Amino acid sequence: MTETESPIGVDIFKSLLLKGILMIILGVIMMIFTFGSILAIDYLFGIVLIILGIQLLTSGSTFLGEYKRTWWVILLGILAIIFGIVAFVFPTMMTLYIVFMIAITSLISGFTDLALAISDKCGVANRALVAISGVLGIILGILFIISPLVGAYVIVQVTGIFLLAFGILAIAEGFMVKKAVQTA
Repeated sequence: MTETESPIGVDIFKSLLLKGILMIILGVIMMIFTFGSILAIDYLFGIVLIILGIQLLTSGSTFLGEYKRTWWVILLGILAIIFGIVAFVFPTMMTLYIVFMIAITSLISGFTDLALAISDKCGVANRALVAISGVLGIILGILFIISPLVGAYVIVQVTGIFLLAFGILAIAEGFMVKKAVQTA
C-alpha cells in the first residue's frame, strides 16, 4: 500500500474484486450446469419454506415481519413446512410451481401495463413503451405456461448471463475505485 492509498479504498477494491469473481463463477456454473442449478434452486426454496414455517410456528416473527399468533399463522406455518418438504421430495413439481408463479406474475403485469397504456394515466410519450412492455409480459407469461420446463431453463440461463455480466462490471468498478484512490 502506497502513501496515497487509503485502507478504505483497498477494502472496497478487494470486496468488489471478490464479489465480481464469485458472481462470475456462479454465473458460469449456472450456464454450464443449468439443470443442477434448477435443482439447487428448488432445494434452497424448500429450505427457505421450512425455516419460514418453523419461525411461524415457534415465534410468529419471520424475516417477513411480525405476525400475531393466530390459528391462521399456525396453519400458514404448517403449510410452509409441507411445501418445503414437497420441494425436497418432488423438486420438478416445485420448479413447475415457481415457473407458473412467474408466468402468472408476468401475465398480470402485462395486462396491467396494457390497461395503463390504454388509459390516460401515463404520459403520451411513455404510452408506446408501456404498451410494448405489456405485450412482452403477456407473451412471456404465455410461453412459460405453454412450456414451463423450458421456461425454467431460460430463467436459469438468463440469470447466469446477468451474473456473469454483473461480475465483470464489479471487477471493472473495483479497478476504477483503485485507480481513483491512487490518483487522489
